[in-house]
Amino acid sequence: MEGVGDVANGVLHPLMTPAHVLVILSLGLLLGQQIPLNLKTPLRVFAPVSAAALLFTLGGWVGEIYQPLLIGIALVAAALVGLEVKIPVWVGAVLGVAAALAIGLDSAVETGSKASVLKTLTGTWLGLNAAVFYIAVCASNAEGRKWARVGIRVLGSWIIAIALMVLAFSLRKHS
Repeated sequence: MEGVGDVANGVLHPLMTPAHVLVILSLGLLLGQQIPLNLKTPLRVFAPVSAAALLFTLGGWVGEIYQPLLIGIALVAAALVGLEVKIPVWVGAVLGVAAALAIGLDSAVETGSKASVLKTLTGTWLGLNAAVFYIAVCASNAEGRKWARVGIRVLGSWIIAIALMVLAFSLRKHS
């Protein structure tokens, strides 16, 4: 987005790509459903892996990730949200690693000086981690409120439906 600056542009980037938004929402909701809320392990893995994946894009070896892979991550997490499944901490960490790698590697900056690109990637890292953390914290507030828990499950099912539509469009584009 022109005119917002490098860091702000990076912060907004994960929120402007439909596949990224679906992954962020489904992962955040899934982590927030796990009561008692324990974001320590998933975010201790998510934050450094997303930073490494974003830095890996500096070499220009990976231009973008195959979109069905991103959608697959969103579908798995959203299905677990819709089913309101209690998962082991390591499952959240594995999904976090997959999401961090996929979004990070799919967020390459195409133009600009090295300093500008680094600022944009720093903003992307901040926005990505803040969004997952914030959604998880908000979702955890549904504990003890049956109507809110049902609402989160409905959001999970909507993410599944939207992800399937995005998947169909992405597969159609590749064929």
